[in-house]
Amino acid sequence: MFKDHNPIINRWSQRNFSNFKDTVMFVVLSVKTPFHTMNKQMEDYRIRGLDSKYVWGFKKDTLVWLNANGYELYQKLMELKDAKFGVGRGLADNTERDRRMMALLVEVPGLGLAKAGFVMQMVFGRVGCIDIHNLRRLRTVSVKDVQFTKIATDKTKLKKINNYVSICKHNNSTQRLWDQWCEQLTEKRCNKGRFESGHDVSRYHVTALMGI
Repeated sequence: MFKDHNPIINRWSQRNFSNFKDTVMFVVLSVKTPFHTMNKQMEDYRIRGLDSKYVWGFKKDTLVWLNANGYELYQKLMELKDAKFGVGRGLADNTERDRRMMALLVEVPGLGLAKAGFVMQMVFGRVGCIDIHNLRRLRTVSVKDVQFTKIATDKTKLKKINNYVSICKHNNSTQRLWDQWCEQLTEKRCNKGRFESGHDVSRYHVTALMGI
């Protein structure tokens, strides 16, 4: 699942800003909605943009922000992706890269820790989305580990980001989070009968996002 489809999504999402923006919107549009509707949602969003009936509330705030600031975000993330490791060369290791990327993404309206992690998963194949479905499975992880309030200080945000990245890295790999989430989704009531297997859910990420 992850090995089959995630690299395809990564390459496509990194190719240019337009693709990157669509990937972020895919993540945001998936919030509080049945996942099997993502193809329809993405088609409508591509045609109508801010006027799409699926771009409402905080989702509209996300798109407005991306239109104004998204290209700069995309450039910063791609620079971090290509940064070298070592003293005087930018980054200590991949964990530091993940933390810095997450710190940029959580500043986007509509992206908390879980959805910023989902963007990381979709664009770079790293970190992961610990949403309510994965949270129920991870008994040692609580809601407070994957959330911070809007008024949280920068110090608190950084602490939460570091902890979140560690949870994804040490307790569950990005691949496991993806594969297990896809398997769980087949049993969710609103999606039941829509997907025959977790592999189908994983492949649907590609078709809905890329419109193929």
